[in-house]
Amino acid sequence: MIILLYFDWVGGLSELKDLNEKIKKSCEDEKVKYMGIYGPLNLKWNYVWIFEVESYEDFIRMAHNIHRHPKMPHHIAEILIPQNI
Repeated sequence: MIILLYFDWVGGLSELKDLNEKIKKSCEDEKVKYMGIYGPLNLKWNYVWIFEVESYEDFIRMAHNIHRHPKMPHHIAEILIPQNI
């Protein structure tokens, strides 16, 4: 499954880079595929992280290694489940 983690960011670029490196490290540790950080043009969010996981539990395990940064006032996850058509 693919997980899109949309979020707003009110901090500086160096803080975001530091957090992004922590996310990458946690993904490596928990066997979550980090697919990058993007800036969505069609939504109100500043950024979106994209992950590929075998299960939602894998994502939760990875996320528990990272404390939400105070410069990230809110976020939302969208889960895309593969369909067998």
